[in-house]
Amino acid sequence: MIFAFIPDRKAKKPIYIQLYEHIRDEIKNQTIKKGEKLPSIRETASTYKISKTTVENSYFQLLTEGYIESLPKKGYFAQDLRDYFSDESTIPATSAAQEKERYMEDEDFDKFNNENVHMGSIDTKIWKKLYNRILTDFEEEIYSSGSYQGEYILRYEISNFVNKTRGGKTRPEQIVIGAGIQYLMGILAGMVKNQVKTAAVESPGYEKAKYIFEDYGFNTVDIPVSEDGLNLQSLKTSGADIAYVSPSHQFPTGSLMPIGKRLDLLSWAENNKSYILEDDYDSLIRFESLPVPCLQGLDKDDRIIYLGSFSKILTPAMRLSYMILPDRLLENYKGILSKYTQSASKIEQLTLAFFIGEGHIYKHLRKIKRIYSKKRNLIKKYLEYLWNGEVTMISADSGLHAVVSLESKKPAEEIIDFFADKGVLVNIIRKKGMVYELSISYSGLSFEELELSL
Repeated sequence: MIFAFIPDRKAKKPIYIQLYEHIRDEIKNQTIKKGEKLPSIRETASTYKISKTTVENSYFQLLTEGYIESLPKKGYFAQDLRDYFSDESTIPATSAAQEKERYMEDEDFDKFNNENVHMGSIDTKIWKKLYNRILTDFEEEIYSSGSYQGEYILRYEISNFVNKTRGGKTRPEQIVIGAGIQYLMGILAGMVKNQVKTAAVESPGYEKAKYIFEDYGFNTVDIPVSEDGLNLQSLKTSGADIAYVSPSHQFPTGSLMPIGKRLDLLSWAENNKSYILEDDYDSLIRFESLPVPCLQGLDKDDRIIYLGSFSKILTPAMRLSYMILPDRLLENYKGILSKYTQSASKIEQLTLAFFIGEGHIYKHLRKIKRIYSKKRNLIKKYLEYLWNGEVTMISADSGLHAVVSLESKKPAEEIIDFFADKGVLVNIIRKKGMVYELSISYSGLSFEELELSL
């Protein structure tokens, strides 16, 4: 098999991205069909006179997003996208009971937490400079109240940022700014309460999403989460009108929803006339692959409500989050606009707008990836040192927490207390026999604490 691919060596876009996008599009339009074997890395590199590393990076991204699969000693094969890009889609007939039994057996624990970011990760000199510029050059602005929806310049920059980094399709008019995801979810719940009665939430997942829906009178249904995201068959039979999901980096399991399942989830929303609330938690922090494109950019039926925040990529002290509404909900939002005052600081909104617009955020993202990649490599050794035994890393390719497993006869409370006594917060995701899966945030741990203990 040979791709009709011509690398453009003069383009600014790296060749591995060009190859990745070419193969991805060939699979999407079914030029490369389900089960068709791709040429080997060596063969592709030789054919197009490019390095093996370039091909490896392209294939790795395709693997990460679920467009291809790797079979040991056989090679790479195109996955089935279930005809989503024609007009019909199906949902896998996997038994929800089987999925739940497989991934959630024995015990589940609800309490999960994620701590601070790395001290010194944000360049406060740049932030101060921009903040002072707002105070001096925009003096009239600081003596007036802010826009209910959020400052337009920030909504404009966020729109460009999401489109560039997450593959979104957004306009400033769709964006609502607020001080935290919970505040924005409250606005959303007030908007859709006459249309939506039942909300599906990930289990295990972000507890507060469930609480907010229940506080607004919604019925909630727990949908089990496995290694590739929430169980779609369980969602299909749940009767939900809206589903809260975090497909790019699920907390606490760290699971990544592959492209085929994403497309099936979108088909569920379209066929069921439901909404998907996409929480893009920690999605930009990936160490070994590109960030996986968001659902919002794949949505062809205007069903995605997108939630994003700067709390983890910048600092939780900055309570600035945003919600991107589908066009079909904009009139609903305008109807309740006057009910909510703006909860986020106008001065910080303007400062963040310049931080994004002048490109500082991209430099910052590169910096924190280096920081957290180093921490990720240390955390396994650190945990094994504390535990005095083998610890297996399950998920740590992205985000600011890792999922690990260890074997123990101890009760869950003793394991949590053991690590707590060492100053490390761990949370139990699930237990299977004598094997525990734990979630641990390493973002707030200092290098000194990790390195001096080894």
